[in-house]
Amino acid sequence: MLIVFIEYKIEESMRDQYLRLLAEIPDRIGEKGAREYRCWEGYDQPGLYVEAFHVESVEQYEAIKAWRLADQDFCACIAGGAAKLHVWAFQPVQLA
Repeated sequence: MLIVFIEYKIEESMRDQYLRLLAEIPDRIGEKGAREYRCWEGYDQPGLYVEAFHVESVEQYEAIKAWRLADQDFCACIAGGAAKLHVWAFQPVQLA
């Protein structure tokens, strides 16, 4: 299992469009195998968002990452566009 984080800052002028598109993400990402989707906005940095979810495989992670980076409508809301949509996956560490 991997946990995936997506981080970006939106353009304030695009906030309404962004929120409309964001409302679709939980269902759409769930269809691609993601579980436990969550999203937060920065308390100290309004407009900075972090999304998180779990996937079972690297293939699911890579497919979701490619889909999100190619989503032109969503990336148009991000300050700096797709280049500033940061997607990372983490795996559990086995502690001795």
